[in-house]
Amino acid sequence: MRSPTGQPQNMGKLVEMIQTAVTAGRLDVAEQLAGQTDNYLLSELVQSLYKEGYVALAKERLMQMEPRLLREPSPPLLELSLIWAEICYDEGRYDEAAPIFETIAERHPDFAAARFGAASCYLQLAIANLKRRIQLYHPPKTEQEKICKYLDDFHHALNLIQTSGWHTEWNQTQVRHFPIKPATVLH
Repeated sequence: MRSPTGQPQNMGKLVEMIQTAVTAGRLDVAEQLAGQTDNYLLSELVQSLYKEGYVALAKERLMQMEPRLLREPSPPLLELSLIWAEICYDEGRYDEAAPIFETIAERHPDFAAARFGAASCYLQLAIANLKRRIQLYHPPKTEQEKICKYLDDFHHALNLIQTSGWHTEWNQTQVRHFPIKPATVLH
């Protein structure tokens, strides 16, 4: 039976079951409960996956969505946009993450984490640009020292921003669900 808004009347119970299934590692059950068509249930599934450290699976589900929905955050997909921005940040796609964080901050001025996320992206971009400048232009030693001082300042600012807790922090149980990184061969 559906409510006047078209949502199942037992939506709360369904959401709870999805969260429980993900926590228990029964991802197949969580996927079946969420289905393929309801954005609210999809949002709950992705949030549960991400919260438990199933970052790759959360990303996979997010990539099935219309990209515009993630880049233009609005309820009920605001949390998904934040997760997408964090994933982009973690993958070094700062130029993609920054505008998402900014849009969230504009629409929700009290949400400081989004502002810190955007600031972190811009600092990361500045660091990359300065490093690239050294590699491309091979400036004289005095210029390199100045650039290195700027890099140190940017790293210090980035470390201060990281202490704000803007980004999801993972515990050992969650890290266990991260994808295995390929081993590097040492020569």
